[in-house]
Amino acid sequence: MSSKDYELRETNQNKSEDSSSSFLLGALIGGLVGAAAAIFLAPKSGRELRSKLNIQAETLKEKTVHLMNKTKTPVDVEEDNYIPIGGMPKAASEGSVDELSIRKKLEEATKALEEEENKVTH
Repeated sequence: MSSKDYELRETNQNKSEDSSSSFLLGALIGGLVGAAAAIFLAPKSGRELRSKLNIQAETLKEKTVHLMNKTKTPVDVEEDNYIPIGGMPKAASEGSVDELSIRKKLEEATKALEEEENKVTH
């Protein structure tokens, strides 16, 4: 690249940095102005507003805890389905697949892959 290309790239990068910093500054100032306007133009007193915000925050907290408990999976369920690599399963049940059959399937898949690679390359 020539020196002009480097200078042009540097100039464009500086413009980009300037525009992003001015955007962030504008967003910050706009947020502060909006917050101030909301406080001054609020139809309720500060005490009523804080009380309502506390109630809504508590409700949001309760809903979050409820959803978190609802989406958690029990640890013992995860352990039943766990098959470690190169070792014995933690909980071997009657219907579980043994290590030997897994190794056979893996070898079959490896052979099939090698055959397909040979077909493609030769």
